[in-house]
Amino acid sequence: MKKSPALLASIVSGIAIFLATDPGRSAFTYVDAGGHELRMLISGSGHPAVVFETGGTPADGGALEGWDRVQPRVSKFATTVSYDRAGIVWSEPGPKPRDARQVARELHTALGNAHVAPPYILVGHSFGGPLNRVFAGMYPGEVVGMVLLDPTQEEFMDWYHDWSQTHDREHDPHVNPEWKDYQPSLVEAHESRVPEGIPVVLVTAMGPRVLPAFMPEKEREEMKLVRPAWLKFHQEWVEKLPKGRHIITEKSGHGIPFEEPDLVIKTIREVFDAAQTGDGRR
Repeated sequence: MKKSPALLASIVSGIAIFLATDPGRSAFTYVDAGGHELRMLISGSGHPAVVFETGGTPADGGALEGWDRVQPRVSKFATTVSYDRAGIVWSEPGPKPRDARQVARELHTALGNAHVAPPYILVGHSFGGPLNRVFAGMYPGEVVGMVLLDPTQEEFMDWYHDWSQTHDREHDPHVNPEWKDYQPSLVEAHESRVPEGIPVVLVTAMGPRVLPAFMPEKEREEMKLVRPAWLKFHQEWVEKLPKGRHIITEKSGHGIPFEEPDLVIKTIREVFDAAQTGDGRR
């Protein structure tokens, strides 16, 4: 395995951009986020609204089309919002630094200008998980649930750094030039508190069950070490939450929104129903 699970978001993001359709599609809207416009796709009706956050670094990442297998079906029971972060695909560049708090401020402004009122259920994939946590920490009264899909975990990244120092420094995340974009946001996520009483579901992808035959032996051995650590740090984090729930799937790898959309939609629906009945903050 040549990249850490957190960095696999770049691969998934590339797929999403490849799948992106014509930016002139009438379903898209461009919304002011504080002096620059973000491309958004808003559909469906019903509250709480479900807001999707892609993976990749705050300054880079996937197109909103990464949710193409999920958003249309969630829109059948809820208002949904997907978007390109500033400077990604067809959204205009935003001010620097591009950390999680800046991303959260821009998304919050854009949601207001798009007249998508709170409360929100946040759904984040990969590095979208820490971005969700920072948004929820900044606007706790507006978030009633979170669904985190194989999220990047700061404790794992620290562990992987230490492991890489002795095993594979070439792939040490701290050496990777993108680390300057990751690190401040991971610190901000660590400092953010999950709003009290809301349901949080974390889905860990442990697939594929059978590794591809073409995978080099070195990468197979690394997977045997890295995957259990990825799972361990997810478990330890979610177990601290009074309303945390952990789902482990072996049917998909890191690209859960592509590989296992039914699970994603089912989980969102459960959090949505709990929020509607008032169970979310009890």
